[in-house]
Order: sequence, then structure tokens, then C-alpha cells
Amino acid sequence: MAEKIGIGIIGAGFMGMLHARALSQLADVRVLAASDPALKKAPQLPGQSEPLRLYPDHRELLDNPDIHAVVIATPEDLHCQSVKDSAAAGKHILLEKPIATTLEDADAIIEAADRHKVKLMMAHLLRYDVRYAQIKTAVQDGVIGKPLVCYARRNAVVQEARRLGGRVEVEEYISVHDIDQVFWYFDDRAVKVSAEVAEGPVMKELGVHDFIWITIRFEKGGLAIVETGWGLSESIVKWRRPSSWGGFGDVCLELIGEKGSLYLDYRPMTLSAVDEEGWKFPETLHWPEMHGEVVGDVLEEDRYFVRVINGEAPIISSGQDGRNALEVVLAAQRSYREDKPVRL
Repeated sequence: MAEKIGIGIIGAGFMGMLHARALSQLADVRVLAASDPALKKAPQLPGQSEPLRLYPDHRELLDNPDIHAVVIATPEDLHCQSVKDSAAAGKHILLEKPIATTLEDADAIIEAADRHKVKLMMAHLLRYDVRYAQIKTAVQDGVIGKPLVCYARRNAVVQEARRLGGRVEVEEYISVHDIDQVFWYFDDRAVKVSAEVAEGPVMKELGVHDFIWITIRFEKGGLAIVETGWGLSESIVKWRRPSSWGGFGDVCLELIGEKGSLYLDYRPMTLSAVDEEGWKFPETLHWPEMHGEVVGDVLEEDRYFVRVINGEAPIISSGQDGRNALEVVLAAQRSYREDKPVRL
């Protein structure tokens, strides 16, 4: 019987522990340890009799010879050092988005993985969603001809902004998803970016803007608009019980080509309910629970990461993909601050 892959979690917050749960469900994986200086008690995964081993410093986790790969889900400004240390220790890496906060750090992350010959896979979740992946397949198969225009919208509810507490702007945390998809579909280099923002209750409460619209021009003529926000009223998704019926926002995508068009619409998801407060739309795609397990896109992403580690599949969300998305995010921020388009 082949040895199970030992996994360590660096950054054991919401996303880190979500990956830990999903990976622990895979037969050929053992999630062994977590590192997070904010934790005082070792986390325990559902169905496991013993808690994970907790290291206050990720470098101690990396010294464990039973750990072959890590998930890095720390705040983005800590990604670079965590990747450098993990790569130097010979651990394969699944890195949460965004890749970094600066292009210099992004380049250092890519270089470290290349130099130490470890596999670096970006956790660009939508590439592992069957619906977004089918759009990519349709583009590759020439169903719509050359892609000309893409419009992507991803507006979250205000609870998402509150969960981050004003740590990042919405384009850094949410827009990167659809920016990455646009690069995936156009398969081209971005040459110009412009952006506008709108400020409202989120700005007043948390000090970050509510919505952003980003326009991306590609070298071969493609045009994309990415609309993102986290200012949707919490009242549209509030749900008392059960707590697993969390809320979801407003997501859609249109890709128009020379010979046809493709449309994705997550409004109002695929499940709805109504009570005296109104309509409720739980999240059923990215990481819902079913029969006590995490299912959906995050499970498929983690399953794919294991295939990458085993040499059974190529990396389809690379460090360079992460850098491309970050470059557009940074250009968008410069654009709205300086009130002018930015050429790349």
C-alpha cells in the first residue's frame, strides 16, 4: 500500500481549516499538523479522534519529515516568507489567493518554487468548478470562436467584508477570482487596465470601498469587465436556523465570441427558501456540506492538488497565473487612485 501524503496547514483560519477538512476526506492523504500563532488550542477535524499537531511557528511544522506538502492560507502579506521556507524544506505548496501583495513578492514566490523544484499550485477555486471549466473547454473546442468580450460579476454580502475586517480591498480578495478566469478564457496578455470604485456603508464601517468595476484590455483585442463588491445587504440572505444555511451573493458571467456566446448564472443559486423575512439563498457550490463532509469546488481543488503531487496531472493554476491576476489588481488600484487608465 502506497504511503499516504502528509499535509500541513500554514494559517489555520477559515480557508486553511476548510482545506484541512476537504483533504482529510481523501483516502490517500493524512492531514497531520497546523501552524498558526493565533491558535491557543490544536484544531480537531470532524471524524478524527486526535487533534492536529499545533506548531506556533510554521518553520517547526516544516521540519516534520512526515509532511510532504502544505496548504498556505495565511494573510497575503505573509505568503512570500511562508512559500520560501516551504520550498526550501522541499514541500509542495497549495497557495491561497492572492499570490502576494506586491509583484516583487510574487516573483520571489515563483522563483523559490522553481529553484527548489517543488510544485506550486495556486488555489484559484473557480478553475475547479465544473461550470467554469466547461466554459474553458468550450473556448478550447472553438464553440464560440475567438472570445471578444467577457463580463463577470461577483457581488458578496456585507458579512464577507466584515469577516475580513477591512484587512484588504475587495479587488484583492474577491476580484482576483474573475480576473483569473478572464485570463484563462482569453489566454492572452493584458495591456491596459482602468477601474472605478463606489463607496457606501462598507466604507463607513470598515474603511474599504463597497464596489469596484475593472476594465481589462488584452493584446489581441479582447475586452473584459469585472464587477465586484461586498456591499449587498445582509437582509437578503439572513437565516436563523440551521446555521449551515449561510448566504450567497450575486454571481454571473457572460463570454461572447465571434461565433457564439456562453452564459453562467448563479442567481439565486440552485436552492432557495422563504420565511417571514423573505427569500434565502444558501451556498451550494463552493464548499457546502453533505452528509457531514465538505463537497463542491474546494474538494475538487484539493483532490486535483493531490493528483499534481502524485504526478498524475499538470498544474493548471500556476504561480504565473497568480502573478497575472495580481498585476491587474495592482493596476486597477493605481487607476482609481490616479483617475486614469494604466498600461501594463
